Amino acid sequence: MERVQKRIGDRKMKIQVTEAAIQLLGSLGYDPNYGARPVKRVIQQNVENELAKGILRGDFKDEDTILVDTEVSAFSNGQLPQQKLTFKKVNSDSAAPAEKDEKAFSQRF
Repeated sequence: MERVQKRIGDRKMKIQVTEAAIQLLGSLGYDPNYGARPVKRVIQQNVENELAKGILRGDFKDEDTILVDTEVSAFSNGQLPQQKLTFKKVNSDSAAPAEKDEKAFSQRF
């Protein structure tokens, strides 16, 4: 994730990742047989690609702060709920609470 932050840092963008998102990425990429390679692929597919799509669509611009979080989608027809990543632009006045998650992220990695 630090590599992703460096790449979008060229556009003066910041990424904030919640603990739930880190847990989801870790669980999606966990494979004791292959080491960290699956986690890298999961980050590329689920974070880098989605950020790139958001930038191309114009959802995210230079100097934006982007919050990566999770969302649980519940189904009424008996299917199990699924957790997915969400990407939201953080307003400058609401950036303070998300700084805790950013500090926790930087301490873990």
